[in-house]
Amino acid sequence: MEAKYAKNFKLRTVTFILVAFMLGCNEFMVVGILSDIAKSYQVSLSSIGILVTAFALVYAISTPILTTLTSHWDRRKLLLVLIGVFFISNTATALAPTLAWLFAARILTAIVAGTIITLVNLFASITAPLDKRPMVMAWVGAGFSIASVIGVPIGSAIATLISWHASFWLVSFLTIIVFGLLVWLTPDEKPEVTGSVVEQLKLFRDPKILLGIGITVAVLSVQYTFYTYVRSLITTVLGFDLTTLNWLLLVLGLMSILGNQL
Repeated sequence: MEAKYAKNFKLRTVTFILVAFMLGCNEFMVVGILSDIAKSYQVSLSSIGILVTAFALVYAISTPILTTLTSHWDRRKLLLVLIGVFFISNTATALAPTLAWLFAARILTAIVAGTIITLVNLFASITAPLDKRPMVMAWVGAGFSIASVIGVPIGSAIATLISWHASFWLVSFLTIIVFGLLVWLTPDEKPEVTGSVVEQLKLFRDPKILLGIGITVAVLSVQYTFYTYVRSLITTVLGFDLTTLNWLLLVLGLMSILGNQL
């Protein structure tokens, strides 16, 4: 099995990290430019904050359902199709002429994003040598942290210099590159186990799974709440400028990567 995937192992791993980075930019970048989005549609920041909540709820609900319903599909083709849908929804976000359009595009993104990272983690675990699997999985997870280090500050800077739309155009460009790499490097893998939504729900009977979910919910609740209003808190309440904000986000992201690797 290891010999089968030895070729292009490093490049394949980088590609999987890029997928996580791409998704992380799409998810986290929006919270760094909420003020710009609110101004462009002439609505309050709290109204736009609902966008983050809606994204998170749809992401949480749709991921296990979509993953289960598509468990009998060809996983390589499914990943490529979902990346295509992600490209369409992200590009629609970049184009969004109205707030309703923006909400619809973000909801579509949330529907597919969770299943994409699930499939990427699956392929990463399948193709990585056993002794390198923990390292590969850690780096794929770190892709989100890298997005907070690079994606959020860059997104904020682009929104300040050009517009928040341009930030999402950058993600669409990255998606095209990632799609090409996945076409080249993702192996054909047939599904080994299929299940139903009911069987997935039975997992909630396991206290250990509930504990794991609880910890994740607690951490991400703090993280998303902080990111959602970080720009307003740092610049308006504490009086720092946007340059300082970007440096603070950079330090936060670096600490997140360090923690992930530890």
